[in-house]
Amino acid sequence: MDGDPARLRKKLDELLVEAAEVSVALDRADGTIQGVPHYSVIEGRAHELGQQLSRRIQERQMAEIVASQVPKASCPGCGRRCELIPAKRSVTAVDGGIALQELKGYCHTCRKAFFPAAGDVGV
Repeated sequence: MDGDPARLRKKLDELLVEAAEVSVALDRADGTIQGVPHYSVIEGRAHELGQQLSRRIQERQMAEIVASQVPKASCPGCGRRCELIPAKRSVTAVDGGIALQELKGYCHTCRKAFFPAAGDVGV
């Protein structure tokens, strides 16, 4: 994706406007919102959309971090260098359940799996 901050902010704003329009249309089409709802219903639906966006951003940020890390790390038990592979783990975040990607190592000497900290893999 283009790294120009001004262009990226403009695109994000356009996508947020589109997401709001689609969400309102969907709420009307599926009957979630009918007639003139109490404002708390509108606010609740907006908050749900914000939580969905938050979960997607968290998953994407972690995927970017994993992609930029070195694919080997030292075993915390014996110090042997081990291959790291991306693995998904279910986590409950403030905004709900997400599947975070992280690097997972397995030491054949110690016969243990480990999840190295970012500093341990050269980031």
